[in-house]
Amino acid sequence: MHDWQYFFNHDRSNLNQATYRIFEPEWKAEILHWFSQKNVDKRQKEDFIQALIGFDDGCGDFYRYRAYFLAAEALSQFPECSLGDAIVEQVLKWSYAYFRQDKSDWQILPKPLVKTARKTLELTDRKRVIAAFVHLIHTTESRTVLRLAAEKLGKLDPGNKSAIAALMLLIQQNNSHLGTAIRSLEKIGYGNETVITTLIQFIKITPWAVIHSLGQIGCGNETAIAALIKFIKMKPDEITNEWLMLEDIYEGAIKALGNIAYGNQIAIATLIDFIQRYKDDLICSDAAKALWDIDPGNAIALNILVQILETTENTSLLDMSVRYLMVIDPGNKAVITILTERIKTTENEFFRCKAALCLGKFDSGNRVAITTLSKILETAEEEWVYFHAADILAPTNDYQQQIIKAMWKMVNLKDERTSLDALFILLEIDSNNQQAFNTLIRLLNTTKHESILTSAAYHLQQFNLSIKLETKKLNELIAVFIKLIQTYQDLAVKENENGDLFPSEWLSYESGLLDIADNLTSVIQKEHLPQVVITLKDYLSEQFYKNNSYRYEAVFKIIWHCAENLTYPDFYKAWHN
Repeated sequence: MHDWQYFFNHDRSNLNQATYRIFEPEWKAEILHWFSQKNVDKRQKEDFIQALIGFDDGCGDFYRYRAYFLAAEALSQFPECSLGDAIVEQVLKWSYAYFRQDKSDWQILPKPLVKTARKTLELTDRKRVIAAFVHLIHTTESRTVLRLAAEKLGKLDPGNKSAIAALMLLIQQNNSHLGTAIRSLEKIGYGNETVITTLIQFIKITPWAVIHSLGQIGCGNETAIAALIKFIKMKPDEITNEWLMLEDIYEGAIKALGNIAYGNQIAIATLIDFIQRYKDDLICSDAAKALWDIDPGNAIALNILVQILETTENTSLLDMSVRYLMVIDPGNKAVITILTERIKTTENEFFRCKAALCLGKFDSGNRVAITTLSKILETAEEEWVYFHAADILAPTNDYQQQIIKAMWKMVNLKDERTSLDALFILLEIDSNNQQAFNTLIRLLNTTKHESILTSAAYHLQQFNLSIKLETKKLNELIAVFIKLIQTYQDLAVKENENGDLFPSEWLSYESGLLDIADNLTSVIQKEHLPQVVITLKDYLSEQFYKNNSYRYEAVFKIIWHCAENLTYPDFYKAWHN
């Protein structure tokens, strides 16, 4: 079979008789194999590539993009293609997220297009992509494009000198791109001594970013280890940073040291000394965990965490120490004994609850923890107690009725966030609870808070509850999301006197609407897709993009999902309905 039209024979006048195997996932491997065959005429391959990149789908370009990306992937099997350079250049341009049409016009590209373009660059002709990125690095006037291109090039071609040099240049310029350039260099500079030395020069200017990067790229590197040790030994008044609390900076340095200094005796001694200096501070537990990481079995690390449980009145320190002990010594009997004793002897109700929660996590099914939380659940005044107690008690069937009663009490408080969390615990206990379903749908129909819908969709997806919803209820939920896509306004945003949005406010709109788009795509089933296309496609007009680009982006994301899950003929019919 040498004729490419077996895979792709476009006939818009008779879609049902045309052939669109290029859009069917199960045919992709066969198509790429066809391009690799030596006995297929080169002219056939060239014609197929031309047909793919020249495809006009007549329905918003969604399938045009898919055809073009397939052509780009085919270059990996057909690198001698005469159109290869132009194809890679176009895919690279789509991957920027935005590009300049001329000196006064930036075009912002929809995120699904950008994401797919970036993935395709990893699948197409690698040599062409590397050459294109190198050319871009040396010609772009945009620092942002330079940073992104260098980061991507460094991933495609580890150790690429152009990529590292570009990011080093951005860092040394010490401008507004410093933090992001450091994070980009972190992704491609693993073990590079020059990179590590350069980063250390900026440790006092932007400590958190540099420290985090050293912890990612400096494994076993003596220069990086020495810099972190020096930082940890600094006195508080030697460290000044207007953005970060001292504890945050120390914590980052300690965790970074725990990542890279395995077996280093100076690092071990430094952490032991730090523990002695800050043994009553929350950060002490972080130091103990880092000490254990670089010196497994270290008795000082284990003992200090256990001692914290015996003496601390700080519930955060108690909780963190138990979390670390669950990792380094999950069977420690002393932990169970100490927590049990503190539950019995403390007069502080809040501490008793926290200790019981910690014991229940450390020793699943512990009767003291369960009995204590059961009693607290009857008298608790704080909402968080109900939810944390329910989490520990839920696996034991004996307390489910008590949990259900407590959760309905939370629902009836009328706080939407609390109600939503309680409803999903009720549905987790009994996924067929119609009263909980009805209350949930009513909440989603009336809420004005986008975050409520975000959480709702996440839980529906997590528990696969959308499939268990009755058809009518699922349709109601989908209608809620579609209506919100059409009407959503951020109530915290005020328009200026011209009715325009400021840039930061635009981002608020975009973020909220993209979350709603994710919510919708997580619950819609295949049978809903054509109607979603019909309902929302008019929001993708050029005029609408100019007036409401934030909503355009969300709708594009939804319809991109539809295009990925509908055949081309079905999508085309819905688009032109």
